[in-house]
Amino acid sequence: MSTVLDTLITDRTAADLAADLDKVYADYICLNRVEEACALLAERLGVIIQTKEWKMEDFRTDTEMTRLLSNIKALRSAYYVKASTPASPAKITYGSIYQANDIEQILKDLGDMYDSMVSGQQRLAFRLGMRVIGNRR
Repeated sequence: MSTVLDTLITDRTAADLAADLDKVYADYICLNRVEEACALLAERLGVIIQTKEWKMEDFRTDTEMTRLLSNIKALRSAYYVKASTPASPAKITYGSIYQANDIEQILKDLGDMYDSMVSGQQRLAFRLGMRVIGNRR
């Protein structure tokens, strides 16, 4: 099942920036993708956050970016992250493609860890009900 977590962009490069690709812009599409990922993770992890649906004419404000950062920090503190997961930024400015990559990587890693946990629970439940078959001792 595909979710918004599968659409997160974590591989923006300087070459993408030089080529002026759409994925390098922190526009309303990017912000909605991040907000939707936050909402999905909050639902899965039982965390209460405040999200927003961005429109083309909306401007990024310090207040909105502080809210978004608070959401990311709340999600991050509610569950495990990988050792390779980037640190949360001190302030969201979308001043570089690297910060945008890090923000979406944090959310992707949280989703991956959650999915891994659910998958592990399903495998464990299946194996607990099995009987040893064959010549295993």
